[in-house]
Amino acid sequence: MLIYLEQGWGHQFVNAFGMSFSIAVISFIFSIIIGISATLLASSRITFAAAIVKFYTYLFRSLPGILLLLLIFYSADSLIQSLLQFLTGTPDASMSPVVPAVLSTSIVLGAYATELFKAGWADVTAGQHEAGRALGFNRFQSLALIILPQIYRKVLPHLGSLWLISMKETALLSIIGIPDIVRIASLGARSTGAPFTFYGIAIAIFIAFAFASSRVFSYLEGRSRRSMGVI
Repeated sequence: MLIYLEQGWGHQFVNAFGMSFSIAVISFIFSIIIGISATLLASSRITFAAAIVKFYTYLFRSLPGILLLLLIFYSADSLIQSLLQFLTGTPDASMSPVVPAVLSTSIVLGAYATELFKAGWADVTAGQHEAGRALGFNRFQSLALIILPQIYRKVLPHLGSLWLISMKETALLSIIGIPDIVRIASLGARSTGAPFTFYGIAIAIFIAFAFASSRVFSYLEGRSRRSMGVI
């Protein structure tokens, strides 16, 4: 293993981890934004808003992420490239495959995040909403200072699982040419004839990442309990 790492594959894996981690972070952030936005939409008085959100979560929790990735990459990709060419005036303007990767992952994870935040929202009593009005807060202040912190504490353990899923979803990105961990492992296995070594390295990276992430979220959960006076 050390021989292959010294031959430059170690540097390739480091870059691949950086790519996978970056896409996972961006997708995770977007999924949280989608989850909060969809929850607010579902709880609003807009006609059919709750039904639209319910359809969104049902649809994208049912579809395999790889299907959405391929759909966006091969169809929406051309539309976005045409838009880029129109805006920039450059005939050869192109789009990075990272864009459909982030879009597809965010949409799928956003459906799961929506269900998490909806469940957390349902656990917040009506009195908490009234407390914000009693303190003179507007809707945004009440949401940011009273409601979301309570939802955060309720959904934090599940957000840890969502974060791990966002990283595992990056394993699908190799099919559209993104140099992620799995793609580098596959290239190394084919070029050196040592599949167990390279796929073993990929497995070790994902396991180490999961372990480190679990420690971080355990710390956040403990800190959240202490802030509530719970040991």
